[in-house]
Amino acid sequence: MKVLIIGLGNPLFCDDGIGPRVVQELKKCPVPSDVQPVEAGGSFFNYWSFLLQSHHVIAVDSMLGGGPAGTVYRVGPGCIGEDEKYGIRHEVHFRDVLKMAAFHGARPGVIILGVEPKNLNYSFQLSPEIEEKVPELVKIILTYCRNPIDASCGGWDG
Repeated sequence: MKVLIIGLGNPLFCDDGIGPRVVQELKKCPVPSDVQPVEAGGSFFNYWSFLLQSHHVIAVDSMLGGGPAGTVYRVGPGCIGEDEKYGIRHEVHFRDVLKMAAFHGARPGVIILGVEPKNLNYSFQLSPEIEEKVPELVKIILTYCRNPIDASCGGWDG
């Protein structure tokens, strides 16, 4: 498998469910056979075996970056430090999962697409401002699958 798309986040907590929601939408699109979209939720066990086989990874999650709700960030794993400037913790921090994968010999290129949440309270639905970002994220992912891009710390510049 060439590209793994991981939808991280807990759909029980409103906008934290952006990752699985984007993957649900992506599964409705024709994707190349070497692209594997996975709704991971908050558990790395849902994507571990795929991660070990991947050359490239795109993780989608809600991300606390300090911008207005709905801001789309594109960062590399080196941009999410221990200080949690970016990101929302799950069962195991995504950066730690990547370290474990490296220990097992898997070192895929990784890009994290994050969306600044508006609401992280208990709810099964995304906020309207976050839901409207789903098509944009799907487009970014499909573009990446055709033309890999480099990650940088900051907002998505299109």
